[in-house]
Amino acid sequence: MGYKAGLAVAVAIGVAVAAFPLYAGLVAGHLWSWSPPAPGGRGGEEAESTQVVQGVIEAVDFDRMVIVVNGLELRVLGSWVAPNGTEISAYDLLGLLKPGDRVTVAYSQRGRWGYVLEEITLESTGERFTRLHEWG
Repeated sequence: MGYKAGLAVAVAIGVAVAAFPLYAGLVAGHLWSWSPPAPGGRGGEEAESTQVVQGVIEAVDFDRMVIVVNGLELRVLGSWVAPNGTEISAYDLLGLLKPGDRVTVAYSQRGRWGYVLEEITLESTGERFTRLHEWG
């Protein structure tokens, strides 16, 4: 009787694998997303919208990879394009930013990451740094 139960399990797994293309779209957002579904959304890294704000950097937190502008915590992720066209890391960008700097920032909300910095312009020099969109 044991082999019949094993055979039944094998057949059930085989059917589930064979039928995967039929239901993959329904479960893919839950299996392979970098973040949980956003309220009213399907998950993944899709931004709801981009916001732009001018303000002063209040804090730079290297441990959490966050800057605070006007009380808003903005996560600094990925690689960035510097004004001269070179690619720099998020850590290097944080090293260039100082509390008290006046900036214009563009940010978006991205699932579990919260508010993510997309672009920052230092008003004192006019230098603009843009995040590379490496995924999605």
